[in-house]
Amino acid sequence: MILGQRNDENYKAFVYQSNLPEEIYHFYDQANIRAIYAIRTDLNPFYLRGDFDGDKKHDYALSIVDRKTNKKGILMCHTGTKTHYIIGAGKSLSDGKGGDDYYWMEAWKVYVNKDVGIGAGETTKITLKGEGILATKLESASGIIYWTGKRN
Repeated sequence: MILGQRNDENYKAFVYQSNLPEEIYHFYDQANIRAIYAIRTDLNPFYLRGDFDGDKKHDYALSIVDRKTNKKGILMCHTGTKTHYIIGAGKSLSDGKGGDDYYWMEAWKVYVNKDVGIGAGETTKITLKGEGILATKLESASGIIYWTGKRN
């Protein structure tokens, strides 16, 4: 690959891919993922590391964008089971919350508390299996994305 100017899209993609940890790079490098989704470069950090499924192994969340629709989302990679899931980027969660486009997510971080307080419109307390992701629309709203042990 010949890289052009530093503001060239190929160069930017190269820089972001070069900064991925090896474990997540292998998930992203699969042809069916890389061909459909690009790394979202307007969210910092562009990936998170945590134990999202509670198996005591590092997992990764990579901010992505669907190349065709420009819908934003998350590639969730469980390194212990070597499985991955797409959240947003054209795919809705089974509960319908968050929608299929995470364009609204302007900040995110690993949520380490096991117990989640009852939020607006909620009726039950949640205890996380692992860590979660606190997704935020700045100065507006936030929500926690967490693993239930099931795909949907």
